[in-house]
Amino acid sequence: MDDDEWTSAAVASGMPRPAAEFSLTMFAASRNGEFNATAPSLEAVIGRPAKTVHEVLEAALRSR
Repeated sequence: MDDDEWTSAAVASGMPRPAAEFSLTMFAASRNGEFNATAPSLEAVIGRPAKTVHEVLEAALRSR
């Protein structure tokens, strides 16, 4: 479905329009690869290798 259809479906399901529009910006950023990189400083701060959003979501789905 395209972005307008997704927004309309989210609003029809009860999500407030501003929340749906914000969520859509996150989906669009993801589609454009904006979450594909991590800075080395992140790993230094958290003390372990960083994971991609894809890896985190896969793990979450497997744990269900």
